[in-house]
Amino acid sequence: MTTFRIIPTVKLFNLAKKARYDGYGNNSVYITVRTKGSHELVEIYRDIKSVFNNGKDMTWNQLFNFMDKQLTESLVVFE
Repeated sequence: MTTFRIIPTVKLFNLAKKARYDGYGNNSVYITVRTKGSHELVEIYRDIKSVFNNGKDMTWNQLFNFMDKQLTESLVVFE
């Protein structure tokens, strides 16, 4: 079982959804690191690609489709 913090995970999902909507779906995922929150998004993406995509880079479409499937099947625990 892999766990991620929900707020940054949803931010990454929304980023993938926006990139897909804007027509960048076939481009490789690229996250600009300018803020502290961006570092966390990069770490989540690295974890996702290493665990679920054998360490290979993903496109925005792949990331969106994967996260859409995983988030609908996920369990959220509030502490």
